[in-house]
Amino acid sequence: MLRWYLDEVVVYLFRTVVRQIKEHRSAGWPTTEGRLEKVYPPGPSWYPKTEVVYTYTVQGKRYTGVHTKAFWLESSAKDYAAKFETTRSLVVRYRLGEPTASLVRDPDQMNG
Repeated sequence: MLRWYLDEVVVYLFRTVVRQIKEHRSAGWPTTEGRLEKVYPPGPSWYPKTEVVYTYTVQGKRYTGVHTKAFWLESSAKDYAAKFETTRSLVVRYRLGEPTASLVRDPDQMNG
């Protein structure tokens, strides 16, 4: 049982740290308006997460991205997914010179 619990902690911490590093590195990237395409709330899983699929346009070209956020509890992941039910647009950050690299950051969102 202890091994299972430690595995849960390690996976959650890894996902969280990777996400925070990406958010920190992208803080200076330019922003554009994105459109929410689909929200995937967590299904039955040992490692609950919410995925948000979005599209955005940079210099007339359309791109697609996926925002993934991990949670400790499935109920928290479902609550996070529910926040997107009334949203159609998002603030998307993209890497200058490589617009296929994008990120949706919670601090950038009006309701986030």
